[in-house]
Order: sequence, then structure tokens, then C-alpha cells
Amino acid sequence: MVWPIDRIVALGVWAAWLLWAGPSVRASEPDRPSKPLRALILSGGEPQGPSATTTALKCILTDSGRFDVRVCESPSGLSLSTLSSFDLVVVATGLERGSDTAKAVAAFVAAGKGLVVTQGAFETSEVPDDWPLIAGGQPRPPVRFLDVKVAGSDHPIAHGMNRAFRTADSVPDSLAARPGAAVIATTSSGSGTVPVLAASTPGTGRIVALVLGCDASAMHEPQFRALLARAGEWAASGAVTLPATLRPSGPAADAVKALLITGGHDHEAAFYSLFSGDRAIDWLPVDTAANAFKKDLRGQYDLIIMYDFTRDLDDAGKQNLRAFVESGKGVVVLHHALLNYQAWTWWSEEVVGGRYRLRREGASPSSSVKNDQQIWVRPAGTHPVLNGIHPFHIVDESYKNLYLSPRIQPLLTTDNPTSDTHLAWIGPCATSRVVAIQLGHGHSAFGHPSYRALVHNAVLWAAGRASGR
Repeated sequence: MVWPIDRIVALGVWAAWLLWAGPSVRASEPDRPSKPLRALILSGGEPQGPSATTTALKCILTDSGRFDVRVCESPSGLSLSTLSSFDLVVVATGLERGSDTAKAVAAFVAAGKGLVVTQGAFETSEVPDDWPLIAGGQPRPPVRFLDVKVAGSDHPIAHGMNRAFRTADSVPDSLAARPGAAVIATTSSGSGTVPVLAASTPGTGRIVALVLGCDASAMHEPQFRALLARAGEWAASGAVTLPATLRPSGPAADAVKALLITGGHDHEAAFYSLFSGDRAIDWLPVDTAANAFKKDLRGQYDLIIMYDFTRDLDDAGKQNLRAFVESGKGVVVLHHALLNYQAWTWWSEEVVGGRYRLRREGASPSSSVKNDQQIWVRPAGTHPVLNGIHPFHIVDESYKNLYLSPRIQPLLTTDNPTSDTHLAWIGPCATSRVVAIQLGHGHSAFGHPSYRALVHNAVLWAAGRASGR
């Protein structure tokens, strides 16, 4: 049995969900029980990790603020004892009738727990007798625009919901409600009116069938998100405290306002995934140094994140950048941004504390670079930027023979012979919080949990959101 509770979702699926989900979805009303409901999603799984629909289901429930969600991608052979610690089971894959898992799920509901079955659970023509909807096993029709009516106004899931909405989706034409089931929402199909949301209460348990959401795009619809989260809460607890509208919450109220500087050096598009969905960072504009520093930035941003290679700035650009730094604003310098401003000694010696030498400087040779290095990384002491960072291994590009100020505060070190000892450090700047991170060449770094956490921590600390020096 595989339990990928904290498994990292494959970057493509994860990034795709972020792109069409936008900011995390969170309920607009905070007054609800503080203890989260524990939910388990039973998914068929894919070789590369959870499917896009499973990822969407997990995101919707988690981002509602009401659930602590786990995923089981190999549900065959589950027992009641395995399920008993959860409040809600979401079945997103077909269960063989009479199988051990189907019996465990039935016993889970009989014990007074909650069950939500989604469209993926109707992959088989035979579904348990206590589910509120049945399907004839016919293939789904193509995706089309459906007009959905929320008719079950007396049911807690439907209270305050919009009475009608339109969505692009596909539902089986053969769906029918079991006798005694409460039909909450319907749509029209070639065979007439079809139930798409229904609930039943076998014994002390609660079951909801929600057959909207044929793919991740359909699950992106606001009404689907609200219906799923409210259905899950009712099935798990018997009550609904989530609002009828789950709106995108966007960045946190105290989110960092940052400007990302790029240009002058090619890089993988995966770099931007470092910041996608991070509620600690406000909308993150991207600009070049030549354009950004034409103006005074002190009133706009808390910090600048540099991932550029800019050989020089004009006098106005230098004046504005220096004013930003001397006003106490933060700076995070990533990887090839250590090549910036080769002739501006104030920048490399007083602010960053490091520079990649493009040419020999006196007795010091030019710096060197080597790609695809096995780098074993160790934290150097303690610092807020290192919160949660332990020794880790990464495949990345190494730099050697950098200029490094004796006044830097080391954060990360390595013994890789193609690299300088120091991989990350706090700059010597007296007026600003400056973090320099040599790592970060490609996707092997951008998808690495420790590197992602390091950049996140660096942004918060440089912006003054984390205490300590």
C-alpha cells in the first residue's frame, strides 16, 4: 500500500494547477471551528504522481481552511482501522463492489463518518446500494456548457448558494437518484433532468455524491469549489460553516511587496515556480534593472529579488538602487546575479559581500563555473533564513574563486572541490538586510524543497518579516 502523504507533486501537474487555480482559495468568513477535519482522498493515482483532478480536489479542500487532507493513491486492501482516524473519505476512483476497500468505506460510514464520492467514483456501473446516485456505466458525453440548478434549498449544503450557474463540464446521462436521496442540484442532458449533487444519511453516517468536475478545469469553477468544500464539511460533521462563496484570497494581509529583476542571462521558465502560490509574497512584477532603476522604488517595494546579469547601470540607476538599499529595504541576490555590476565596488564589497569575477583581478584569478555538480550542503550555524533547513544534497551549478568579503555571515557551506566553501551568506550591508545565494541554476534547484524553503525564508527575512540577524 502506498501512502504518499507528503509526496511532492510532479512539477508539471503542480505548476499547472497553480496557473489555473490562481491564488489559494480560502473562505471569506473566518468564524468556524478551529480544529480541522481530517480528510482522506482515495485516488487511482498516476505513474508520475497524483492526477490533476486529485491535486485539484486536495487544493480545494485544503485551501478552504477547514480540512487537513491526505491522499492514498493505492486504495486497494484498505481496512476500517486504517480509515478510522479520518472524519471524511473522498472517493475519486472506482471501487470494486465487494472489495475489502469498499467494505471498509461502508463500515466507515456506518460508524457515523462522512463520505463524498466524485465523478471518478462512478467509473464502474455498480456502486454501493447506499450511495445517493447511481450510473448506468455509459461513457461520458463530450464537455459542453451545462446550466446547473441548485434545487435542494432546504439542505445545509445549499443554504445561501446561487440558485443557478453555468459551467463547462460533462456528466453521465445515465445518472439517477436512489429513492430517499436528497437531490440538491440538477442539470439537463439529452435524456432530461439529471441529478449532479445528492445526499443520503444511511444510519448515523452521511454520503454526498457530486458528479460535476470531469476535469481540473471544471473543478476550477467557483461554484464547484464551494459545493465540494461545503459537501465535505457536511458529510464529515453534519453541519456547514463554510460560506456559500469561496473567493480567492490572494496574498496574506502582510505579504511582502517585492520586485523581481531578471534579464541579461537566459534561465529556465521553471524559475518562476519558486514564487507561484506563495501567499507571503504579493503580486510579483518582473522587470530589468535598466528599466526598474530609472525611478525611485523606495515607496513601492519592501525588497528586490535579483536573478539578472546586469553589467552596469547609468548614474541615475545607481543612485536609485543605492537609495533603496540605504533606506533599509531588502535585497536577495540569486545565482548569476552575483555577476552584476563588476566595476561598482560599493555594490559587491559593501552590500552583497560577493562577486563572480569575469576576469583576473590582480593576484586573484577569474571565477569558474561547472554545471551538474553533486553538491552536499550544510547549514553554517543558525539564522532565520535557515529555519527548517537541514543538510541536503542537490545537483546544481557550482562557482569557484568568487570575491568574498571577510565580513559576510556564512549560511550554507559545501566541500565540493569545484565550488567555493560558502554557498549562501548574509551581506555586510549596514543599512539593509541582504541575502546572497549562489545556488539556483536550473530545475533541479527550483523543484528542490530545501532550495525553495531557503529562498522563501530569505525573502521574508530580507523584507523584515523574520527577526534575528
